[in-house]
Amino acid sequence: MTVQNDPLKAGSSREWNWHPDLPVAVTPAFSWPPRPVETVRWFVNNWLPVTEYVLYTLMAFATWAWLTPDLSEMSSLGFGWVLSLWLRNLLLMTLFAQGLHVWLYGWKQQGDDYKYDRRGLARNHRIFLFNDQYWDNVFYALVSGVTIWTAFDALIWMAYANGWAPMITFDSNPIWFVALFLLMPLIQSFHFYWLHRALHIPFFYKHVHSVHHRSVSIAPWSGFSMHPVEHVGYMGLLLMFLVVPAHPVHFVFMGYWLALATATSHAGFENLVLGEKAKLKIGSFHHQLHHRYFECNYGNPEMSWDNWFGSYHDGSPEATIETRKRKDRMYSKS
Repeated sequence: MTVQNDPLKAGSSREWNWHPDLPVAVTPAFSWPPRPVETVRWFVNNWLPVTEYVLYTLMAFATWAWLTPDLSEMSSLGFGWVLSLWLRNLLLMTLFAQGLHVWLYGWKQQGDDYKYDRRGLARNHRIFLFNDQYWDNVFYALVSGVTIWTAFDALIWMAYANGWAPMITFDSNPIWFVALFLLMPLIQSFHFYWLHRALHIPFFYKHVHSVHHRSVSIAPWSGFSMHPVEHVGYMGLLLMFLVVPAHPVHFVFMGYWLALATATSHAGFENLVLGEKAKLKIGSFHHQLHHRYFECNYGNPEMSWDNWFGSYHDGSPEATIETRKRKDRMYSKS
């Protein structure tokens, strides 16, 4: 199935197979002067009608209801319940990443429609484990990523089970219960920007973050393919639930947003085409620009950190020139 329409043609350029309307937009929530109407519209578009936010929220409630060991069982460390968490995370990561990979790159169900980069995955390249980008990405995502994700999961579940973490319910605090779902993407964006910026300090880039950036042409498994040290820093955001009053469904949602959303944000496609007309937005051209030009867009569109600190690339040729100058300055000092 191939979808051809004017927006696709209009989105083609010399640099990209397809790109969204440029310049790339970020959330208006932090604009000055304030733009309340646009801000509300941005939140609505990210939550309704069917988006990744909604999907992970529904999955979090389902996980809490049916796929989580009893809290009393998790009050002390046990091989059985930790293994069940690891298997659950392994299955979900594989389902999301491999499902997208097969649909987009194996079966090529939508051809190159909405695909950003014209290049494919690297093969027969010694920079990757097994000389193959796909298997390298799978190895790091599952062996390192899922294991470290599960370790943080086990710690937070033990904290809830023993009363070490502040726990609320919808009945006890309905406003905060709902508001936290809206705030968590912003919290994640704050954490991601500053962690990511630190990882681009030349020393940390060379010894840690370069594992992730070997995948110049990204695909679903590339997102969670990181050095173990980066996995610890990235999934370490889950420690926020040791101090932030929340329900376990918030914690599960954040875990899914951190781990599973890497498969979609690195899918390499803007949209997943479903049927003749239906599309689900999955990709992030904002982050695709980062993988192409490296020293820009350290954060994500949920917050405007890159705008505020001069590292924003909006997709324009002028921004590319400035990014390359900044990269030259950074590495000339290292």
